[in-house]
Amino acid sequence: MKYFLCILTITIFFPVPAIGQTYNKEVEAKIKLNVQEDKVVIITGTAYNITETNKSLRYVLSVIKSGVNGNNTKNDQQGRLVLQPGEKKELSTTTVNIIEDDRTIILLLIYSEDQLIGKDRKVFDGLNELGDVNVSSDNRLFDKEDVQNNNADGVFSKGMVIEDTKTKPGNDFYRYFYSNYLANGIGGDKIVKIKEDFALASTTRISVIAENDVVTQFYVNPRSDFLKEMAQKSVYAVNNYFLRLRKNKEQIKRY
Repeated sequence: MKYFLCILTITIFFPVPAIGQTYNKEVEAKIKLNVQEDKVVIITGTAYNITETNKSLRYVLSVIKSGVNGNNTKNDQQGRLVLQPGEKKELSTTTVNIIEDDRTIILLLIYSEDQLIGKDRKVFDGLNELGDVNVSSDNRLFDKEDVQNNNADGVFSKGMVIEDTKTKPGNDFYRYFYSNYLANGIGGDKIVKIKEDFALASTTRISVIAENDVVTQFYVNPRSDFLKEMAQKSVYAVNNYFLRLRKNKEQIKRY
């Protein structure tokens, strides 16, 4: 009886981790690579609607480079499209120079409304394309545990910040936030999204989201000093969010 009451208490007061979501079942995301002799890689993202219904989608194709000197860069290409049943489309094409000592991660994310439904990623360690498991354990952008576990779904999400902004001040905030996020070495194991929505009159509102949780929100003021201050506060809030998650996981393990 005491054992039953203990289990009941844990179930009520501690959240049970959700079952991992399955991706690429409705819309398949694929990254095509064309490696040139001059160390240039042509990258093309594609989406394939496997279902029998129309799909209104949004995509983000990201190239993340991590250098041995600690410099990290991230470039995004974003867009929207509608796929007919059984239709496959090329989404975006970009090129990247592969540098011998850099790690380059190419990530394609496809969303239906705000739900991530398709994803693919490619990783280059210098000029070598890496597989899903045999990945070296440097932690310039991701930590060793994340690389070895491969996040259980084939995509590195640690340290990833996705942009969904609509105005220049929104994009400026994203850049300030991402710079602070990297500088503070925050290794959250959920993708962070900077989302900007139109609000009353001509104003917009920024939401900083970790997976499906809104960590903080504010109305945009275009002044750079305001955006920099909000970026610092938002990074602090996100860091506290990840610390709470880790603390909750540790409490669950103890029981």
